[in-house]
Amino acid sequence: MSHHERVIEAADGVSLHVEQWDAEGEPKFVVVLSHGAAEHVGRYAHMAERWNANGGIVIGADHRGQGKSGGSKGHVDHFETFARDLRTVIEASVESLPESSRPDKLPWFVFGHSMGGLIALVYLLDHERAVPLAGAMISAPLIEPRVKVGALKRFAANVAMTIAPKFAQPTGIPVAHISRDPAAVAAYAADTRRVDVLSAGWLRAMEAASTRVSAEVGSIQLPMLWYAGTGDEICDHKATQRLHASLTDAEAREQTYREFKGYFHELHNEPAIEREVILKMLDTWIETRRG
Repeated sequence: MSHHERVIEAADGVSLHVEQWDAEGEPKFVVVLSHGAAEHVGRYAHMAERWNANGGIVIGADHRGQGKSGGSKGHVDHFETFARDLRTVIEASVESLPESSRPDKLPWFVFGHSMGGLIALVYLLDHERAVPLAGAMISAPLIEPRVKVGALKRFAANVAMTIAPKFAQPTGIPVAHISRDPAAVAAYAADTRRVDVLSAGWLRAMEAASTRVSAEVGSIQLPMLWYAGTGDEICDHKATQRLHASLTDAEAREQTYREFKGYFHELHNEPAIEREVILKMLDTWIETRRG
């Protein structure tokens, strides 16, 4: 496996830290990663290495305000900005790869987890046809947070949105909520690359993106695999279930939903036996759509 890093510029000049894991042998597909809040793309190395062994090239960037990328920590003005960054990453990757690995030669997929799942959905609303894709994998998307914002916090957030939208505070999400695997939780807690704050502007942008996706998701034509765990205390799996159920002709479009009883938020970082179920599902889904 070959792993390398580079920095590219977003449309507004913000630096985006990009990582790429190359396929073992001849490339057969490409996966573009969109990570969640309070983490970074490097946390997906174990998934990238697995896909590398299956012939996949894996590419992803730390979102602006996250990890090693530029921008105000934990802040974004609109999720459409995240989506435009994702397009920049994809288009830059198309140009940097050999012609034999470009989307007209190999199937390209997007994988989005949590906040990254919501970003992927906004990307598909705005840029679905920009670069040909074979499908999208949407993991525990941030459609609706499980923890509700209280009235006092909502008032404070509304004030901050008006006078200081970049003002950021700790997420307050217990690290134990990410996984039932103690080793995964310990590694997450010790990870100094994570940006564990979110701004008032981010909250407003997230809510606007969720509202928009809920209203417009039926326009997405791409095959999609949605999945979530019933034990998720961070993102409400029922909101994901309801949103998928609202899709018309979902079966005809190959837009499927799977639910995993008791699984926590990071299904791909659950204990080994449970994690393998998720990774095998993703392998099979990609293999089916490789043509």
